[in-house]
Amino acid sequence: MKNSLLSGTIILLISTSCEKMDNDVFFRLGSGQEYRFSDFELYDTSTHILYFKKAQASFNKMYENTFSFLDNGEIIYQGSFVPGYSSSIPYGPFISSPPMYGNYALKIDFWRPGKPDVRKSSRMIDILNQHNLLHSGLYISSSSIDITGTELSFKFTVTNLDQTDLLIIDPDKTGPNLFHYFTNGLYIYDLSHNEVFSGTIQHQTPDPWNSWKTEWLSELKSGDSKEFTILYTIENTLTPGEYETTFRFPGLAYQVSREQLHQGNTRIWLGDINLNKRRTIQ
Repeated sequence: MKNSLLSGTIILLISTSCEKMDNDVFFRLGSGQEYRFSDFELYDTSTHILYFKKAQASFNKMYENTFSFLDNGEIIYQGSFVPGYSSSIPYGPFISSPPMYGNYALKIDFWRPGKPDVRKSSRMIDILNQHNLLHSGLYISSSSIDITGTELSFKFTVTNLDQTDLLIIDPDKTGPNLFHYFTNGLYIYDLSHNEVFSGTIQHQTPDPWNSWKTEWLSELKSGDSKEFTILYTIENTLTPGEYETTFRFPGLAYQVSREQLHQGNTRIWLGDINLNKRRTIQ
């Protein structure tokens, strides 16, 4: 009888322990591979990049998997991996494969026009905050677009909202040509979404193409901002009026290894953020 009671107690303890472990699972692949909160270093909400503490050998097996984020065993949201060569974009959350951020980070994209972005749900933010994974990354705002003759001057400001000091690509250090290897630059559309201007700066490929240098980067301390100006040549005069403008501020990506991510007390900011704004151009 005592042996039966002891066996029952052990089974109950094991069951309780397993249930507790399941509640620690935050990220699950369709193949059944699970990752716990302790496997991650941070989640950057400006780029929606999830950083692992260690490099992941399993990243090369993610081409046909689905994924889900969990809270106490319940799915917060789920999505799919999409091959980089795919000609279509799925509705909802997705991750391009192979991952563009080495073997230690995954960027979760989202496309579902007119629908709430599940990546920004209060439940997702709360669970990240509870486990000290929540990082706010960068914010971009624009100051002005001024046109004088054939020169267009575009000013924008980048702000570090993160609690960590960040290293960002600095167009003043790279020069305009190398900077435009990482971004397509400024686009302007009329209100019918016809393109009326696109950046005319020729990009310069790094040598070698997959390299990076600390000389390209500037430190942006937590809470600080920096304004940049890019000069473009404009061939066709724009009629004064309302326009839609878009610009992507870039960071590094596959070039940075897990060992290089942290440079002393600063972190290299990876990914990109978009500035989309309707404005009046005189």
